[in-house]
Amino acid sequence: MRMESGNNNAILNKINKLALTLLASSISFIIGKNASYNAIDIMKIVVYASIRKLSIEGSSEELITLSKGKYCSPDVVQRRIHQKSGIEIVKAFDQATQHICSILRKMRLLFRRVTIAIDYTDKPYYGDSNDPGVIRTRHQRGTNYCFRYITLSVVIGDAKITLKALPVNPLSDKTKLVDRLLTEAKRMHIRINLVLLDRSFFTQQVVKIMDKHHLRFLFPVIKNKLVKKMIADAHKSNNYVHKYKFTKGKKPTASFTIFFMLDPDSSERQIWKRYHVYGTNLPVTNNNRYVFAEIYRKRWNIETSFRVEKQEFLAQTSSKSYRFRLFLFLVAVILYNLWIVTRIALGEAFYVRRWKISMYLMIYSLSSRLFHRMELSTEDVSDF
Repeated sequence: MRMESGNNNAILNKINKLALTLLASSISFIIGKNASYNAIDIMKIVVYASIRKLSIEGSSEELITLSKGKYCSPDVVQRRIHQKSGIEIVKAFDQATQHICSILRKMRLLFRRVTIAIDYTDKPYYGDSNDPGVIRTRHQRGTNYCFRYITLSVVIGDAKITLKALPVNPLSDKTKLVDRLLTEAKRMHIRINLVLLDRSFFTQQVVKIMDKHHLRFLFPVIKNKLVKKMIADAHKSNNYVHKYKFTKGKKPTASFTIFFMLDPDSSERQIWKRYHVYGTNLPVTNNNRYVFAEIYRKRWNIETSFRVEKQEFLAQTSSKSYRFRLFLFLVAVILYNLWIVTRIALGEAFYVRRWKISMYLMIYSLSSRLFHRMELSTEDVSDF
């Protein structure tokens, strides 16, 4: 949806102001009656840290230097954030996401069945592996530990908007998390056409959850011993579609279709390494399997872009606090979502750097009084 240039500045101003007012109204910080700061003041520091990829301390110092104005100290911001429990933080961001969904509906982007993607996002951690919420993972960026989040996103064109994000801890049950995400999507009245997952969700429990919700799914398949044998048989017979069954003892517990795609550029000597393998409950045949493989390939490209762009909104921190890191991650998610809304409204050529610049100017040029006179309303930003 491309807007006329004459409306661009007005739309941009509305979305930029929404970023602050939406976050500040969704998160009910405890502010004393005689405090010299308010929720907007706190969120200015946080949002500026996010778009500049600074720490809270660096954000406060830079804003004071640039505007020569009075901003609340980093200690105040961190203290107010730490007053919130993990559950309260997630609920606050659910509220903000509801407003964004209302905007998307007004833009007629959620009026039909949509493709959703469920993913893990890992944020490397270099502190004590025994700290709360820390998970062991494969070696990346110089560490084997991370904070992990599971997200549910709706795929809109060549972009993704995250509708739900949950923290994952060492005791989290993957199946229950997926079930909760799908239940939340239904609660938000998201009509799902297809669920895309990565290979870490290749389990019989997840397949059962898909059956429970009566949803179609597509994911890469882990090449275990049985799958490797099936690849060899498919290579000889030219039959690239097979039935895969999970079993308990000799009793089948879950089943779906797997199909194989030969990588024409692969020079691997072992046959099984030359194939990509996907699992689905879609009606796959030898002839149409290319279509479904392409659907997933496009999704992967979106996911790669999503991971890169989302980093553009993540504030830096050395904090060991699980809640504080969760808060900063969810701020990044909301800002990323609002940037996608901006890009949809103003055109794909409206790059993230340009939006960031407009946010810089707004944050240290508008006073809190102006923000307080604004009434938070999705009507104001969704009539475009």
